[in-house]
Amino acid sequence: MTISSQDKYRRLLDLIKGYGSDRVGVACSGGVDSTLLAFACCDAIGAERVVVCFAESCLLSEKLRDGIEGFIRDELPPGITFIKVRIDSLGDKAFTRNDSSRCYICKKRIYTALFSHLTEFGIQRLCDGTNCDDLKKDRPGLRAIRELGVVTPLVDAGFHKSDVRAMAATLGLGNADLPSNSCLATRIESLQPITDRALREIERHECFLIDRGYEGCRVRPRVTMVLIEVQGKDLNRLIKPEERSKIISYFQQNGYKSILIDICERSR
Repeated sequence: MTISSQDKYRRLLDLIKGYGSDRVGVACSGGVDSTLLAFACCDAIGAERVVVCFAESCLLSEKLRDGIEGFIRDELPPGITFIKVRIDSLGDKAFTRNDSSRCYICKKRIYTALFSHLTEFGIQRLCDGTNCDDLKKDRPGLRAIRELGVVTPLVDAGFHKSDVRAMAATLGLGNADLPSNSCLATRIESLQPITDRALREIERHECFLIDRGYEGCRVRPRVTMVLIEVQGKDLNRLIKPEERSKIISYFQQNGYKSILIDICERSR
């Protein structure tokens, strides 16, 4: 029997109500998963009992960092508490060496810091927006989430990404169709050091493409080559001669001899 997204949402509300704690913290990145979760927490126990936490670091674009507070204010009910927690990601050499443990180290550092700040509000329960589809992927950060006792209500309520988007649209959340994203460090080739210079270069290149209408794009530099990923709906426009010429010109002017396009359509 197929369970509707509305039924899963009712289950989600019951789960949150059943936590029994006075207040809850929600780690919110500005993506649709964590936004829906924060909204559901407000719906279940009241906005005044919800603290939304944003981990601010150089791994995120300046646009996201500057706009997150306004986004939370616009998308979530009034009365919610919002805090930014500054994370010095590049201060951890275990992270910047960029090996297979990178995501685990990063997630553990972030959520440990969030827990530390939440104790000031008397909060011991932190919620994360992981959904069921995330469990099918290689995500080392999930191990950190489990080790720290962070709860994943969307998983417990049976939400897949399609359910999240459907319910977000039903509730009128403005980012229901926002493409999935990840931190800028994921664009850097494994074992290549993560530096602020490399992160800002990636951000600049992605801003160029976003300004041309390629929301959800990703740029992966590889010495003299660069790999571009765009949403499936944008592939046809990207390869039109005039558009292709402008993109080639931009990246060649930035020192790349080869500009490759990943034709595998990424999920939203």
